Amino acid sequence: MKKRYIIIAIVILVLAGGAYRRINNRRPSLASVKLGEAVVGDISSYLSTTATVKSKDSKEYYGLQAKIKKVHVSVGSQVKKGDTLISYEGQDLTTSIKQAEIQYDNAVLQRDELVNQNRDIQQRIDELDRQIKILKDSGADVTSLNQQRNTLSPISAERLKQAENSISLAKLSLDSARQKQAETKDVIVAENDGVVTALNAVEGSVGSSMQPAVIIQNIEALKAVASVGKYDAGKITLGQRVTIRGDKGSYEGKISFIDPVAKKAPSATGAETILGIEIDILESAAELKIDFDVDIDILLGEAKGTIKIPAESLRADKTGNYYVFVVNENRAEERQVTVGLQSDTEVQVLEGIKAGEVVILNPGSAIKEGTIVREAQEVAR
Repeated sequence: MKKRYIIIAIVILVLAGGAYRRINNRRPSLASVKLGEAVVGDISSYLSTTATVKSKDSKEYYGLQAKIKKVHVSVGSQVKKGDTLISYEGQDLTTSIKQAEIQYDNAVLQRDELVNQNRDIQQRIDELDRQIKILKDSGADVTSLNQQRNTLSPISAERLKQAENSISLAKLSLDSARQKQAETKDVIVAENDGVVTALNAVEGSVGSSMQPAVIIQNIEALKAVASVGKYDAGKITLGQRVTIRGDKGSYEGKISFIDPVAKKAPSATGAETILGIEIDILESAAELKIDFDVDIDILLGEAKGTIKIPAESLRADKTGNYYVFVVNENRAEERQVTVGLQSDTEVQVLEGIKAGEVVILNPGSAIKEGTIVREAQEVAR
């Protein structure tokens, strides 16, 4: 009898536990969350990357393959347009010009000789033809004259054309030699203002055409050169404002040039396709040095007086739709939103939420439609 009561008691306890669990499961879950608010304000969207500082006015000067007589500058020299940079020992091309003149004169003489020969032959043929005709009319024997006539023939048009071509070729050589003499300079003269940043010339040595003898750059007129990948290239337009950040401050700039085509560049994974851009630095920036890297922020867009929410409240599903969890009477309400500009910390909301509504930050998998929420309290330190 006692055993029977024990079994009944166990059954009652099991049934009571199941009922408790069912009742408890019907209760909405409770989650402690951090909260943010949709507010009205301004938002700016930036693309951040790195760039290399370059001069906007840079020129490479290639020298002559001649002995260097004098180097007038050194690295760091400040030069003005028109200053002499390097002097060379003069090149005498008189002999080359004289040879070209002789070849041209010889070609003319050979042509004239052929023309004269052709004239004499034609005159002799005409004379023989006239004599043969007279003798034939008188009944005389013209055999000897016919034999002489048959041995004569004018110089061919092709041969005369070859003589004219020889003159043309000789004339080209002569003109080239004279032009080279006119263009040959024994000095390199600066064509821009700036500072000598590279020098590859030594007095007494022979100049090389394989590398620039002098590089002059304006170190005050600067630009930044950067590249963007294919996913960001569509966001870039001429005239966009850029912030260039150095160690000692930030400087304003704007995009002044975009490469017309993309190019392949080596990368850690093999190669990537990039698009080059140039940014005019609009302020004096003495701290920025040519070929140093700088951080840049390209302003992609900005909105004034718009609704925005903390970026950490935004979520996206697999289809690319965006949503947030709004707190409505202490319960989580899933709300789909249409977004606009995005920054590192904020997101512009075009549709789906109103100013003043409270959103859940970093909603985890435990947050679902209808979840009861309470704001997490900061732990005092």
